[in-house]
Amino acid sequence: MSQQNPRPNVPLDRLFCVVSFALAYLGCSTPPIAHLAPDAACFRDVAGFLADDALEGRGLGSEGLREAGRYIARLYSALDLRPPGGNGLLSSRYRQKFRAVTGIRAGSNNRLSWRQRGSSTRTRARRKTEFTPLGISSSERFEGDLVFVGYGLVAEPLSYDDYAGLDVRGKVVLAMRYEPGETDPDSPFDGKRPSRFSDLRYKALKARQAGAAALIFVSPPGEDEDRLPRISYRGSAANAGLPVLQVDRKLAQGWLAAAGLDLDELHAAIDGDYRPHSHELAGLRIFGRTDVRARYTEVENIVGIFPGSGDLAAEAVVVGAHFDHLGRGGASSLARNRHEIHNGADDNASGVAAMVCGVAGMLQDIARDAKSGEKPRRALVVVGFSGEEAGLLGSAWYVRNPVFPMENTVAMVNLDMVGRLREEKLSAMGADSSPDWKPLLAPLALQRGIDLLAGGDGYGPSDQMSFYSKGVPVVHFFTGSHSDYHTPDDDTELLNVTGGGRIADFLGDVLGELIHRPTPLTYQASANASSMTGDSRNFGAYLGSIPDYSSMTNSEGGVLLSAVRGGGPADRAGITGGDRIIEMAGTKIHNLYDMTFVLSDHRPGEVIEIVVDRAGELLTLTATLGRRGKAGGAEDVDSEGYDPHR
Repeated sequence: MSQQNPRPNVPLDRLFCVVSFALAYLGCSTPPIAHLAPDAACFRDVAGFLADDALEGRGLGSEGLREAGRYIARLYSALDLRPPGGNGLLSSRYRQKFRAVTGIRAGSNNRLSWRQRGSSTRTRARRKTEFTPLGISSSERFEGDLVFVGYGLVAEPLSYDDYAGLDVRGKVVLAMRYEPGETDPDSPFDGKRPSRFSDLRYKALKARQAGAAALIFVSPPGEDEDRLPRISYRGSAANAGLPVLQVDRKLAQGWLAAAGLDLDELHAAIDGDYRPHSHELAGLRIFGRTDVRARYTEVENIVGIFPGSGDLAAEAVVVGAHFDHLGRGGASSLARNRHEIHNGADDNASGVAAMVCGVAGMLQDIARDAKSGEKPRRALVVVGFSGEEAGLLGSAWYVRNPVFPMENTVAMVNLDMVGRLREEKLSAMGADSSPDWKPLLAPLALQRGIDLLAGGDGYGPSDQMSFYSKGVPVVHFFTGSHSDYHTPDDDTELLNVTGGGRIADFLGDVLGELIHRPTPLTYQASANASSMTGDSRNFGAYLGSIPDYSSMTNSEGGVLLSAVRGGGPADRAGITGGDRIIEMAGTKIHNLYDMTFVLSDHRPGEVIEIVVDRAGELLTLTATLGRRGKAGGAEDVDSEGYDPHR
């Protein structure tokens, strides 16, 4: 491959010149890097550019994200990194393009009608004014008699079941959104914040388990507005496995009135005694079709190469950091009612800044040492990943379309949230993926005055997981979680710029060791999860499965696994990477949400049957569910994002 050919080393004064010129060209108001503490200034300028309001949060598919990619490409050029090419997979000038789902839209074939028993005439509802499909809906025809199921809730811990005593198989169920007693502090459903039972997807799962043909929602009485919701995308194109719609109250009230019922009275009764008041609506048959389609956009990784030389030139080290964020919020925001720009200064402008500036430091060292002769070295592949916030899309695409074969990729270093160094403590998550990491990292950290906490396997909700699943030793540098994570408050004034510069210096040392190390790192499959898991949710039981996040478009149903944690419940049950889980504890698994809900409904120690599709063969395996925080750590299914929105 052409990118593996050695090239003349970049002289130190040339490196300073090109970096200073690039930053000045891109609008930096600071003096040239050559006249400052280079790494701290570089870190500040790169992170500041990416986290500026002008890039509007770098949301997937946005112009701000595209501008961020152009900016990173210009920095690569300034560092004299080579654009990959020649293999048909990558475009020129550093861009590795791929398509990602960035939204949901209603198609042209949504229909809803009904008729009374004995009548041959159907009444049709008007889309947009009387009904709309929801973003979690499947696309299919349906028909069935109508059944009112209250709030559509099944909450076994509260002994509450709106489906109890009803046979809704093949029928269409009508349910109110939300849950009883939302303003009652004594409500069994909390009354202070929504319970998980009111989640739209959870209700859809319960309707599907009961055999319903479709689920229709209506806003309960008392709401200020009865406007139909806009069809929305909540970070996943996986559908709920049945048609899901919402109708306006007038239409729902008309259906109920035909059976002698009243929505206001039913709502008051349920909220009054916290008991189900479900009813079959004899004689009313519903017909419909839902048509929901994904919106795709072209996104890109930004890839640059510092070529290797000598006997090691055919091998590569990858250093990466994702540069996308949340735009103005959305399903992944932890500030759901704030639609301001989420600048993502720490997550992950800081990682890109440390990566670029660390590579600059490594190149300075190579240029300085060139007088003593060129040593054999591996290539360094520098990657700005896109689509991390949507499920590791960019890194998943890269490992399927690598610049260097994955078997020749000896290590991957990931930087994600390294902008808030506190008490000199830096986590090296994934360091148990090779027995060589700790002896390599520890002395370099000591030289830089960094207190390094190293350990854990390579799984976790960031881009190193895509590489670890392919057998590559990985490490993820991380300065810790904080209350500003995934909120508009994660901004540049809260970054520890000096600390970020020190991490960049440390990274340069690490990369220099990795590319010159005579032997590759030894890969080690570890059962030890990192103790620095950050924003994990600790409800329900633990399985130890690692979903393949790049397959979440739900084209085949089930949940495809990229791997399982060694020694975890899934591993002990005989489940392996490449299996597709299609049923758990008697529940059909249509998507990752279903899997999350099943786990949340079961407890550690329970024994359940799991059906997997392994290369076309269906296998029924028995798993004893574990407890989170034990071997294997927090269930990685949570990192995809349990959506509490109702």
